[in-house]
Amino acid sequence: MHIPLIAQCKYLLLTLLTASFLFSMPFIAQAQIANECSFSRTLEMGVDGEDVRCLQTFLNETGYTVAETGPGSPGNETSLFRTLTQEAVVEWQKAKNVSPASGVFGPVSQAAYLMSLVNTLESTVAEQTGVTTPIPSPEPEPVVAGVATSAADEERAETAKLIEDAFELVRDAEEQVEDFDEDDEDQDEKDDLEDDLRDVRYDLYDTLQHFFDEEFNEAKELALEVLEDATDVLEDAGGESDKSEAEDLLDDVQDLFDDIEDLFDDAEDNNDDVGEAENMLEDAESKLDDAYAAFDNRVYRQAVSDALDAEELLEDARDEIDATTENDAHRAVNDARDAFADAEDEIADEEDDGKDVDESEDLLDDAEREILRAEVALDDRDWEDAVELAEEAEELIEEALDAIDADEREEELKDELDDLRDDYDELEEEMDEEEEDGEDIDKVEEALDEADEALDDAKDALDDGDFDDAEDYLDDAKDALDDAQDELDEL
Repeated sequence: MHIPLIAQCKYLLLTLLTASFLFSMPFIAQAQIANECSFSRTLEMGVDGEDVRCLQTFLNETGYTVAETGPGSPGNETSLFRTLTQEAVVEWQKAKNVSPASGVFGPVSQAAYLMSLVNTLESTVAEQTGVTTPIPSPEPEPVVAGVATSAADEERAETAKLIEDAFELVRDAEEQVEDFDEDDEDQDEKDDLEDDLRDVRYDLYDTLQHFFDEEFNEAKELALEVLEDATDVLEDAGGESDKSEAEDLLDDVQDLFDDIEDLFDDAEDNNDDVGEAENMLEDAESKLDDAYAAFDNRVYRQAVSDALDAEELLEDARDEIDATTENDAHRAVNDARDAFADAEDEIADEEDDGKDVDESEDLLDDAEREILRAEVALDDRDWEDAVELAEEAEELIEEALDAIDADEREEELKDELDDLRDDYDELEEEMDEEEEDGEDIDKVEEALDEADEALDDAKDALDDGDFDDAEDYLDDAKDALDDAQDELDEL
């Protein structure tokens, strides 16, 4: 029969705690066990069952009241997991530092629940017998700067971290095996996976036994075996483990290290500026060695962390090296060739729409010649020339695309210039009329002078084919004409 990990873990922890007191306090210990909840699933919104009722009772008894009156209140607990239960769970999770405090009572929350039972039971026994037996917590205590910790404390914390990783990995393996394809032809394979998983659980329980007996070396060795065996089960069931992630990442970072090292050597041979790259490479190599050591010790998450640090250092080293690589050159030429193909299609579409694309096609021809020259530079292994020629080709391609709409844009700007000139003439006439009526038209005249000057500048820019400047001058003219109109309206 499959017994969920949390339920078995609960039984083991309580047995470990109560064993030394069983003869002196049998009724306390056994009564405490009888009242514990047994969780075999994640409790969340919409779930219905007696395990929900037990959770509500626990929350009410520990000060995280589900409801003051009515359903869910003390003595009126229900089997339904609804909003009030979720809110109470959130408050309990915050108090127990369970993250995220989402109100979902899953494996992490259930593990925290078990430890709260252990602490409560220990306190009860100590209170009634006067005997205290410290139970080490799986959570390592924080180390405060400047405060020395004993070797035993450090060993306990290190072992606890391995056990925590083992628990999480076993849970992942359980979920993967549970989701394993149950087709007839795969049933035997699933049975084998469940047998392997059962063996892993037994080893995990032995690990906890050694840990609570403060036999940390034995617990550490067993925890590492659990991590290895649970990884095998997870991968055999089709999942991706920390081990495989670490292995793939190490391969990638090693390849990157080799590439950057070659780049550094080439840069030095060419007397290129390498900045702090040498020191960064040394630091990266040290981090990579740490990652391999962690992998060999089966501490895969640490291996991933160290490998990522090495990768970041290598990327910084690459940025320090002022050299153009073969990859840079090929990438630049390929990008230029892709840009050319896209522009060629766009210009063809515009030609089909009846636009004049002669200038664009000429520029595109020039770009193609630069790309061909860049490809020759690639053949000659002249990486810098290849990059420069590819960049020149891309600039010509941009000009070719801009030229497509040049004629249309020029006509639009000329029309706008004519319209604004007409507005200017109308305002000038209105200003003359106000002057004849004896009004002070100095501010109007000043605004119109600014508009006139901006319109002249816009015309010159259009004649020179500088459309961006022409557009800016036209905007200035429009603002000046608006000011002139406002001044006239106030007369």
